[in-house]
Formats: sequence, structure tokens, C-alpha cells
Amino acid sequence: MAEQAKMRGFHYAWLILISCCFMFAGSMALINSIIGVYMVPVTTALGCARGDFTFMLTTQAISIVISMPIWGNIFQNKKISINLALTVGALTMIACPLICSFASDLTVFYIAGFLGGIGIAACFTMATPVLIGNWFAKQHRGKMIGIASCFAGVSTIFWSPLFTVVIAQFGYQTAYLVNAVLMAVLILPWTLFVIKRDPEDKGLKPFGFKEGGQDASENAAEAGMPAKLALRTPAFWIVFLGVALTALGMGFSNNQTGIAQEFLAGTDLAESAAMIGASMISAAALGNLLSKLTFGFLADRFKLSTCFVLHQFVWLLAFVLWLAGGTMPAILIVGGFCLGFCNAPSRVGWALSIRKLFGNADYSKIWSYAAVASSIVGGISTSAIAWIYDGTGSYHGALVVGIAVVVAIALLAVLACSFIGKYRWDKDGEAKSVGDEAVVAE
Repeated sequence: MAEQAKMRGFHYAWLILISCCFMFAGSMALINSIIGVYMVPVTTALGCARGDFTFMLTTQAISIVISMPIWGNIFQNKKISINLALTVGALTMIACPLICSFASDLTVFYIAGFLGGIGIAACFTMATPVLIGNWFAKQHRGKMIGIASCFAGVSTIFWSPLFTVVIAQFGYQTAYLVNAVLMAVLILPWTLFVIKRDPEDKGLKPFGFKEGGQDASENAAEAGMPAKLALRTPAFWIVFLGVALTALGMGFSNNQTGIAQEFLAGTDLAESAAMIGASMISAAALGNLLSKLTFGFLADRFKLSTCFVLHQFVWLLAFVLWLAGGTMPAILIVGGFCLGFCNAPSRVGWALSIRKLFGNADYSKIWSYAAVASSIVGGISTSAIAWIYDGTGSYHGALVVGIAVVVAIALLAVLACSFIGKYRWDKDGEAKSVGDEAVVAE
């Protein structure tokens, strides 16, 4: 009987992982990850600046900031059906491209972005780290969050060139309609019928759970520091700043088509710049995929700070390559691949650092507060970088700033990780001093 329960736990935990994969594919990949392929066609059709169009990501960020604490409490409250909550989130997210398919002025895009942000906060920012953390024991979390997160990269590899062709053949409005339909197919079956908040909802234990061992104490729902105390620690605010700076990677990723057009202007490949830009986005998606897998697997075996530094180094190469040889398509595409490594710290590294620093008790709340930084900066970053181009006629200045940002993120990650194991608490969540007997997040 125990063996049968173990096998059921094995299968359902992986089912939760698969559902998270599809939510990633249906949320960020089909709203934000391919916005770059829409940028030039939409701004050309509307006669507006690139920064003005991508301001829809800022309205999206505003709604994420507003809704994130709400979703954090919903995920923590077991009286609220997680299926209902995630389905509502999914519908608001699907509404974003659906509304864009009828949009002919910027105001409508801004409204669509705001609605989409509500769903992204639930299905992208909150769902995966919380669900994976609930369903998998400590020794498996890093790689499982990495696998789920990288699925956005898998899908973007195909979505970017596909929607470039659809836009060229049928226009951006039809492309957005196809976008909405794909999201509904990818997300709704899972939110409606599959997802469960905790293994206990099906009479199971987390996959990899060891009765009476370290995993037992570490997986206890009550083990951890309360959010109100975590927010008073230096480590939280270091993570908050790191999350904020890491979100700048989204802005560079969404401007890759524009970068390709600038660097290839005046060359024989100028007319192919849009497709080369789409190839850069696909390459970044591949980098996204591999980086999240490698970060997750390495984080289960090595120090978290080491994982951060390695991935920041690869991200740094993107800017160096573009500045040194951006007139060559191969260099642009390789740089796009390196840029994709910005996503692993954003969605895997910082989420793991929160759990390692503060435990499980209020994890969803604490992560929701930290993720606000990503929403704010990620929402404005695309417009900010596009406005630099609109104002100066070049992306070069933004790329130089990017180099400094990548170095700063690596330093912040090392500093944040130095606090791991220094915050202790008892099983009731009461913070203890380092010298007291307590449960420790390691």
C-alpha cells in the first residue's frame, strides 16, 4: 500500500511539473517573450514610437505589482480553490492578446497589457515556484523549477519565427488572435482539471520526501520565517534589488529585432533584419531553456552563488559580442543565445534563494514581495531601452549600461547567498538568533 502511494505520488508530482511547463509556455512566452516580433509591425502601422508601444508592458507591470500580494495570499489560503484562482488568472491573461487583435490605437494596447499582468502574476510569477516547492522535496526543487521555467524558452524558439511569418502574411491583428487561441489551449485544461495546491490534497507526500529525515523538517509547511520578519532583513532587500536589476534582461530581449535592424542597416542583409531579429529571439529562447536547466541542476549540487556567477558571465558575453561584431548575423544570433541566460537567475536563482534564506512558512508571500521588483523594472525596461533608441538613434549606450548591470547582479547574488544558513526559526515560524536551537534553511 505504501509503495502504491509512493508511485501515485511520483506520477502526480510529474503531472504538476508538466502543468507548470504549459503555464509557462502559455503565459510569458506568448505575451512578453515574442513582443519583439510585434514591435516594428505595430509601430509602423500605428505611426508611433517603439517606446510608446512597449509601454503596454509598463501597464502590465503596474497590474502585476497590484495583484502580486493578492495572489500571494490566495496561494497561501487553502480555503480558496487554486483551480478557480488560476483559471481566473489564465482568462485575464488570455484577454491580453485577444484585445490586442482588435486594437488600432495605443490606449487599447495599454488596457490589454494591464489585464494580462493580472494573469501573469498568478500563472507565471507565483504558480511554478510555489507548486514545485510544495510537490517536490528539497533535493529536487532546483532542477524541477529549472525544467518548468525553461519551457517558455522551448516554445519561444518556435513561436518567434512562426509569428513573424503570420504577421508578414496576415497582419498583427490576426497574429494576436492566433496568439490568444494558443494560450487558451495550452493553459486552461491544466488550471481547470489537473493542478492541486499540495500533495496532502491527494493524500500524498512530496516527491523525494524522507520520513523522519532532514527533508521531513524542511518540507514542513510551518518551517520558516514569517514574511513580516523576512522583510526586515538585509538579505531580503539585497535579493529585491537583484531581482529588479535582473529584470532588465527582459527589456534587452524584447528589443532584439530593433538591435538587428540597427546593426544591419546599410548592409546587404538590411532587408532580412526582421527574420534575423526573430532568429535572435529564438536563440535567446534556446539560451533560456539551457540556462534554466543548468541552473536548476547545478543548484542542487553546488553553491547557489557559483551558479549565479557562471550564468552572469554568459549573459555578459551577449553585450560584448554585439558591441564588437554586431554587423555579422552569426554574432547577433550567438549574442541572442547568451542573452537568454538572463532568465535563469530571474526565475530559478532568486526564487531558490528566497526559499533557502527564509524557508517554507511564508514562502509564497515573501516571493510575491520580491517579484514585485521584477514586475516594476521588467515592465518599464523594454520601453526604457526603446526610448534610448528613439532619443539617440542607437542601442549602443544601452548595451554599455547592460554590462555594468550584469556585473552588479553577480555581486548582489554573492552577497545575498552569504546570508544562507544565518537566519534560523523554530517549527512555529518564530525567528531565532543564530546561537539558538532551530530549523535552518540550507
